[in-house]
Amino acid sequence: MEQLSVIIVNWNTGNLLKKCVESLIALPELSAIRHIAIVDNASSDNSYVIPVYKQRGNIVLLQQKANLGFAKANNIAWEYIKKHGGKQDHILLLNPDTEVQAGAIESMLDALVRNPKAGIIGPKLIETNGSVQMSVRSFPSLGIFMLFFLKLHRVFSSSPLWKKYMMKSFDYNTEQTVDQVMGAAFLIRNSVLQKIGLLDESFWIWFEEVDYCKRAQDADWNTVYTPNATIFHYGNISFQQVSGLKKAALFNQSSLLYAKKHLGFTAYILLLALYPIGIIIAMLAMLFQARKQKNTISTI
Repeated sequence: MEQLSVIIVNWNTGNLLKKCVESLIALPELSAIRHIAIVDNASSDNSYVIPVYKQRGNIVLLQQKANLGFAKANNIAWEYIKKHGGKQDHILLLNPDTEVQAGAIESMLDALVRNPKAGIIGPKLIETNGSVQMSVRSFPSLGIFMLFFLKLHRVFSSSPLWKKYMMKSFDYNTEQTVDQVMGAAFLIRNSVLQKIGLLDESFWIWFEEVDYCKRAQDADWNTVYTPNATIFHYGNISFQQVSGLKKAALFNQSSLLYAKKHLGFTAYILLLALYPIGIIIAMLAMLFQARKQKNTISTI
């Protein structure tokens, strides 16, 4: 079996991180995993001292003094892995709010072997209620970013533009080549790592995995979704702790960076002009939500 190392970036995910690590330890294919490298981005909930880390020698905790963001934290772990015998390993980026099911690692590695042009493999992600999570998207266009910035994506959720981006008709029971898969569980072939590196640290959070899929495609590698590997994903746990306005700012900044890299200068300038409008809309939405919540409490 091929060898891989796992990278988990943690920020205040508490017992979910413990469950994630325990799911990896319990895998029948555990021998395929060289390192489980956990990067803690200065958590304040003591999730980084969970005793499970002491149970196995292949688990390393890389404690950071500040929240470095998702991309940089992953890159720190990759540097550690390369220096500790894993230079030729494939890398699985894994969110701490996931639980890996038996056979998932083996199936993802098998998908790499069966698809020689596959540079990235994404598994079937399952919601807590047992339904399949919509984890496959097409690459975002200028129109999609405009919908995001102006908070109109819910208004136009039935438009062909939005349906194409969200891959509404995607068959999650069929293995196939796609534009992008969700970064919650994201296996990268070692050859791709050697050719294009890991994540672009200019992205603090959001769109770093989309950027990576696009960079891999530009380097003639495919991204493949496989239903043969199943991973439970709770979803958006860390960033529920971030205020709506900060989320909007981070999201829009990453959107601008992606547009600048992949959509051209004109798209970047148009989105830059919309940036302050997007922030104002986010502020108004926060005020509306706060007032609605206050009115709800007052009527109880």
